[in-house]
Amino acid sequence: MIFGETPTDAISLALARHWGLLIFCVGVLLIYAAFHPSVRDPAMVFAATEKVALGIGVLGTSLRRRAAAVAIAAGDSLIALVYIANLAGF
Repeated sequence: MIFGETPTDAISLALARHWGLLIFCVGVLLIYAAFHPSVRDPAMVFAATEKVALGIGVLGTSLRRRAAAVAIAAGDSLIALVYIANLAGF
């Protein structure tokens, strides 16, 4: 619905649910990593990769015409840069 479309067929609905589950799982992984330093770097690499992929997926397609989608992609891309900066030691 954020992207201006409501999933109507089974494949679109499954994809939307999968995307929601992926975002939830990445968030839980980052919370877990906050308390377990041994998994912190791999978790941040995974999260940064997911966020960059979302940014490319939105900004590289026709979704870039939707303001809400661009705002989400820009925010995720900014957070990915924060993760990468943290990994680099800044």
